[in-house]
Amino acid sequence: MATRTRRQTRTRVFVSQAPEVELTRRGSKNSLEIHVRRGDRLLGTLALGRGSVEWRPEGHRVNTFRKSWDEFAVILDREMRS
Repeated sequence: MATRTRRQTRTRVFVSQAPEVELTRRGSKNSLEIHVRRGDRLLGTLALGRGSVEWRPEGHRVNTFRKSWDEFAVILDREMRS
């Protein structure tokens, strides 16, 4: 049986950050945003704030994934073990 080779795609990550990030106020717009792209296509935006981590897929604002830092840590622990 012939094996299929996977075609590699590059994923670029762009980070927009203010010169000083102060994550002391809940709901402030002062967060770290990471734009994740595959080629020229934007896959989504990862926003890191004081109170939560949020993934916003491009074109799907309704499907925003938001977790507190504690919940996010549990997810990361579970994924690292599997």
